[in-house]
Amino acid sequence: MKKALILMLSCFMLICLSACNGNSNSNNSATGNTSQSDAQQSQKNTSNEPSAAANAEADAAPQGLEPLDDKPRKIVVSILAATDIYKQAKEKYEALHPNTTIELKEFSTTGGGVISASEVEKYIKSTTTEVLSGKGADLFAFTTVELPIDKYVNKGAFENLDDWINRDAGFDQQQYHMNIMDGSKMNGGLYIMPVEFYLEALYGDAGGIKKAGITIDDKNWTWSQFAEISKQLAGKNGHTYSMGFLPPEAMINNLVSDNYNRLIDGANGKASFDTPFFTELLTDVKEMYDEKELSGDAVEFTKSYLYYSLITSPSDYLLRLGMYFKDGKVYQKPHAAEQKSGISFLVTNQIAMNANSEVKRDAWEFMKFLLSEEMQSAGYSGFSMNKAVNEKAIEDVKENGIDKNVAAKGGGASAEATDENLEVLRDMLSEASLRNIGYETTVQKIIAEEVKAFFAGQKSADAVAKLIQNRVTTYLNE
Repeated sequence: MKKALILMLSCFMLICLSACNGNSNSNNSATGNTSQSDAQQSQKNTSNEPSAAANAEADAAPQGLEPLDDKPRKIVVSILAATDIYKQAKEKYEALHPNTTIELKEFSTTGGGVISASEVEKYIKSTTTEVLSGKGADLFAFTTVELPIDKYVNKGAFENLDDWINRDAGFDQQQYHMNIMDGSKMNGGLYIMPVEFYLEALYGDAGGIKKAGITIDDKNWTWSQFAEISKQLAGKNGHTYSMGFLPPEAMINNLVSDNYNRLIDGANGKASFDTPFFTELLTDVKEMYDEKELSGDAVEFTKSYLYYSLITSPSDYLLRLGMYFKDGKVYQKPHAAEQKSGISFLVTNQIAMNANSEVKRDAWEFMKFLLSEEMQSAGYSGFSMNKAVNEKAIEDVKENGIDKNVAAKGGGASAEATDENLEVLRDMLSEASLRNIGYETTVQKIIAEEVKAFFAGQKSADAVAKLIQNRVTTYLNE
């Protein structure tokens, strides 16, 4: 997508564990006349003792978790409204641990129903005050309402869960989608535990794309390559657009997500939106919509070669694969030029631990319970963090066909649950690594609000970039 998109860069966060090495210093006698027998005895004695270096390495190694005891415990979970799943988790966990009480501290008592914009604003302010005070709940469950999670992490309000995973011998990493956890790390650590997620993809008219003489290497394609292919596809073979049903503000936020650490330095309260890099992103995206390469409308499927879509389940995947196009295929979403290729995902349910909680050991046990096969099978609306649950769902559609409620949405059209189609989904689940944060942060909400004036032709790119810069800078330093 022109020069600006070619320059897109995303930050790769690595966790480094280092061991401390000590040096063993030998003690000499005051006279320097230690006898040979004394020296031999000294050597014999020290050979049976660990060296200082070994002791230092042992101290640096992750220590195991202390066992749970029978002392009365209360774990407070802050949540907008207690969902049925959290109510089930409370009931079942308390039955397993009679000494423990789970208190679901709700902001809204509507049972998860729709709340007004003013109530949402109150919830965000109330939760932010609680989180940053360090004196609030032990766990914070984040579900539907967007909260400034990036600020919480930057302020050190949450516990680094990597430490608990590494110390807990009972946490079998083979059971979980660790690729989703790795992709969810911020500031070098896992501060927010994903509980449920969606996959992101582009569904495409594979037959139409081939007829247009275009080859898409979606395992490696970048946004700049996507832009070039869009120019070649638009207006050919009866297709008006290369891709539809993606508003320009959503497109910008996709690019900002891939570029987040280039544009935002949350730890230091700095933003870089009033730069040529960002203004060129704006103008290039606007050009794609002006030239009808992209459309924000829900145009007829035959009008577009590609459709951006979230995938929520095996049934949903097969429905969309057969509903959009006769010869449908799922493609990876493009990525930044300097970014490692991978499947994109969006976390829809997550939980964090208060760094100042006094019951961390017990809180961690409850977090693990939420990831268990029992609880992950309790009726979430997205993919599970537990591999066994997802595999069971895949085998179920293979044996029984797609879910009837999902099928009704597509009017009966869906792809067959063949081994080939389902293996593609399995690969997507195991390879997903690029977390889209475009729908999760206050920063992206600011961007989505301000760029509309630019795309409507009401303000210049520079003017909008300055507004975004000012608002984001104010937010980061609040």
